[in-house]
Amino acid sequence: MTAALSVAGAPAASRRDTTIALTIGVVALLIAGLQPVILGGLESEGRLTAAQIGLAATVELLALGLTCGLAAAFLKPDRVRLKLALACLAHAGTMFGTCFATGGEVIAMRALSGVFAGLMLWAAISTITRAERPERLSGVFVTVQTLAQLLLAAVLPATVVPWLGINGALEALGVISLLTALAALAGANRYTPLPKAEKGGGGIGLRPLLGLAACFLFMAFIVALWVYLEPLAELSGMSSKQAGFAVAVALGMQVAGGATATLAARRWRRPGLVLMVVGALNGGILAVLSGAPHAALFMGAVAVFGFLWLFALPFQTLLLIQLDPTRRAAMQLGTAQLLGSSFGPLIASLVLGDGDVTRAIGLSAVFLVLALVAIALLTASGRSRASAAGGSIG
Repeated sequence: MTAALSVAGAPAASRRDTTIALTIGVVALLIAGLQPVILGGLESEGRLTAAQIGLAATVELLALGLTCGLAAAFLKPDRVRLKLALACLAHAGTMFGTCFATGGEVIAMRALSGVFAGLMLWAAISTITRAERPERLSGVFVTVQTLAQLLLAAVLPATVVPWLGINGALEALGVISLLTALAALAGANRYTPLPKAEKGGGGIGLRPLLGLAACFLFMAFIVALWVYLEPLAELSGMSSKQAGFAVAVALGMQVAGGATATLAARRWRRPGLVLMVVGALNGGILAVLSGAPHAALFMGAVAVFGFLWLFALPFQTLLLIQLDPTRRAAMQLGTAQLLGSSFGPLIASLVLGDGDVTRAIGLSAVFLVLALVAIALLTASGRSRASAAGGSIG
């Protein structure tokens, strides 16, 4: 039997190396699901103000996304074990360091944590983009990542936090990063070089850049709406308990969406079309939510929203690889998604101020429409290129 091939016809990474790289990426992104627990706990203990919560959350995710993008562009894919082990150790250090921090010190420590988490995420993205079936591996990654966040978000507040305070959760995350550093030493020490561009230099072309912009806007739409789901639920007459349950249902449906995409992406090879259908369905969800629906309809809409969220992500990977076979654009997908996730809530906070929370729906709709216009342009231009080539592209 012939070995499975990945980038440039090179042998695919072993299952062990792939598992280790994805695990490192999952640990890097744990904080994305645990920020309400960690930062909210620090605020309850008087170590952060309410305003500082938003700043700490933003700088950490921005640092994570920017570092991952810079690593994808400039970090050489050799001596990987040492690089990742050091990044994991430093990441653990920022968790332990936050235990002794208050106020601005917490914000600085979370920014540092984002830098090292970005280096760790580089391992997962490097492995995904070099895989024989990158969209399938992307689906596995987002599904496991969400499950891990859900598990720790449920376990930590019920176990270590009541005994040790929020420092107990930080110490637990630090220990996880230390264990991940050990795992990194057993992973791949070198990644296969990415294919070279057929023409010109090694930069990213205009069409892949537009694809990255579409992914950025798609995530801005999602998170700008997501962060305001609870107040929107209250406008529908739901209690805080019901609103929390709706969010929990959406998180569970995210796992289902990621798992479904893992299976479906192998058969559906037209990611632009899939993303436009997903976008149209999301447009319907926005229309439902804008009418302040009753509780059952609100929960149903939010459940579908959660499903579509993770369902779309592997198809974003596939879209970028089709636009740029060198896979350099796909290496920047994590950065585009993380920056979009930060940009959406930031603009929403400026647009809403202390005003009507339903403005978040309108802003999300703007982001969604812009993303779909970009995807439609890419899809149309792709068909034109295929026709010009005499139908040689299948």
